[in-house]
Amino acid sequence: MQVVEFEADAKGRMIEIPIEFAAFASKHLKIKLSIEEAADSTSIKPAKRLSALSIDTRSFQFDREDANAR
Repeated sequence: MQVVEFEADAKGRMIEIPIEFAAFASKHLKIKLSIEEAADSTSIKPAKRLSALSIDTRSFQFDREDANAR
């Protein structure tokens, strides 16, 4: 495995590979990114996880024959 390091500016979702690494342009690459800037307030926030769910089933009518027929 060959490892190279370079800096680039992202343009939308694209990162341009510098000309000195043109041989890598048509290869399968493993990419690691690091960002030196402080994260701004518009960054993606992690999704909240659901830890518990309560459903009132007291008025639920279950018919086993009807459920098995489906």
